[in-house]
Amino acid sequence: MRVLVVGGTGFLGGAITDALVSAGHQVAVLVRGSTKRSLPEGVEAITADRYGDLSVLKHHTFDWVFDTCAFSPDAVRSLLGALGDQLQRYVFISSISAYGTFAKPHLNEQDPVPTATEDDLAIAQGLSPAERSSAASYGASYGALKRACELAAEDVLGERTTSLRVGLLVGAGDYTDRLTWWVRRIDQATPQAPAVPAPAPVSRQVQMIDVRDVADFALVCAQTKRGGIWNVTSPPFQLGDLLQAIISEANSSARLHWVEEEHIIDAGIQPWTDLPVMMPSLPGYAHFMNVDTTRAEAAGLTCRPLNETLSPLLAWDRTRRDTALKCGLTADQEAALLKQHTTS
Repeated sequence: MRVLVVGGTGFLGGAITDALVSAGHQVAVLVRGSTKRSLPEGVEAITADRYGDLSVLKHHTFDWVFDTCAFSPDAVRSLLGALGDQLQRYVFISSISAYGTFAKPHLNEQDPVPTATEDDLAIAQGLSPAERSSAASYGASYGALKRACELAAEDVLGERTTSLRVGLLVGAGDYTDRLTWWVRRIDQATPQAPAVPAPAPVSRQVQMIDVRDVADFALVCAQTKRGGIWNVTSPPFQLGDLLQAIISEANSSARLHWVEEEHIIDAGIQPWTDLPVMMPSLPGYAHFMNVDTTRAEAAGLTCRPLNETLSPLLAWDRTRRDTALKCGLTADQEAALLKQHTTS
């Protein structure tokens, strides 16, 4: 197949590009030219800004398109308008955040989802082209705008649209550093300073998925013409198991120091940003890491063993220890938590 990957030099886009090339497809990537990532041999780079002039696409014909970086419905409509009506499959990378609230456990693809309001759309329209290319720019409107993107694609292409509501992406090259922070912190623990603070309870649920597993499932959906909406993340597992797996993979001296959430909040530490992977215990986030993936699993979604994600992530991060991470505890915050009593 002749395939276009929008954002094909990004974290997920790069993984999708690699999967397509490995499967023998003819691949082009649409890029702005700002990411210095080498492309596999034979991959064509088409340089254009999706929020600007896309007329260059009118000179190309594609069977499939994988869109990893649309954050507002106008971005979807302008891309599909430039590509024409010959597409057999449009695979849109949406987000678990589209559900908006997570008070209910096991959210599935049949559950109601809010779409963007006029205020959400105005926020998107008010951003500069550079800001529009970053998910973080959309703030609290991000999830609703992703839903609006799903609806826009379905309006244009109907059953030729596949929307993947992806959970927390992890792996070597992850630009968010959420799992990377834990890997680095545990790897840097020493026998002289083994204690690493962690948010109790040990049984705290997490869901995350290797970027390569998302890429593989995206390809499966295109090959098997699977349209509609799909939750794409791992089954839930315990944070304690994740951190112990990192300790084992890094052969680390780390000793986990489990701290009650009330002490974390009292110390002014923000879940998710200061303490990655930890969601706050608020009703709207109660089951953020507990969505239902049954439908995708039945259609071919598989998640590799955790060590197969951690090993390359650890090796990659060990080559970049001079790079500051985008999230995680400061030394002062960590010291405050380590003064608290250990709990299970």
